[in-house]
Amino acid sequence: MVVTTQVRVCRMGACSTRIPPILTRQGVCLAHYLDEVFTRISAVQERFRHGELPDGRTLNWLSQQGDFAVTLLSGDGPDFCEDRARLLELLFCLANLHESLRRPQSQ
Repeated sequence: MVVTTQVRVCRMGACSTRIPPILTRQGVCLAHYLDEVFTRISAVQERFRHGELPDGRTLNWLSQQGDFAVTLLSGDGPDFCEDRARLLELLFCLANLHESLRRPQSQ
């Protein structure tokens, strides 16, 4: 019996980077996934600067991104050395956003 494994590559433009199993559902490589995450976090920050607090769904998504980064940085999966700095930047960005949300907006 022959078992074939389908290798999936990123669906973004001409990117042919393999999709890590943790991102199969999203269909993108880690670099493109992080691009999207940073874009969405920037949008949350911008709305917050204009007085709009994130809703529960957004807060849950932000928390999931932190968990995701910690999981990848824990080293129990494929080697993400090339994206390590961006994963750490993501955690730093999330921590700063969390701190901003904790402080009253009038400061």
